[in-house]
Amino acid sequence: MKEKYLITVRGTQVVDGESETEELTTTADYTVREGKKLIKYREFGATEENSDFIVSNLIKLEVGKVTLTKRMEGRTGQMIFECGVRHQCMYANEVGNLTIGIFTETIIDEIGPDGGTLEIEYTIDFNGGFESENHIFITLTKTEE
Repeated sequence: MKEKYLITVRGTQVVDGESETEELTTTADYTVREGKKLIKYREFGATEENSDFIVSNLIKLEVGKVTLTKRMEGRTGQMIFECGVRHQCMYANEVGNLTIGIFTETIIDEIGPDGGTLEIEYTIDFNGGFESENHIFITLTKTEE
């Protein structure tokens, strides 16, 4: 059964000792299918070339693994988070796709039917060189319909 939720995604990135945090709050759908928890939400943005674009996001939560799939303007990217494992991933952004390495240090999944939180700590490397330390904190809150 699909339920309506409010999702807040807060991402912090540390590069060369400088920290930057972005936060997004929007509506989301939450379902459980074949033992996997699925969270779908959309975000809206702008670039110089295109005044508006929509990013469709799907977070798939499995035991010990989180997959984030982003679709935007004909491009699809996927980030895979699995503790102690480095995954080479295709990251989709406004200007194109980038191949990055993701090494996940921590996943704390406390998402359930009434909402909850998801926390992921990971590093990104680009062309084999360290790029950034990252922290994602997601809050999912069930809404009244």
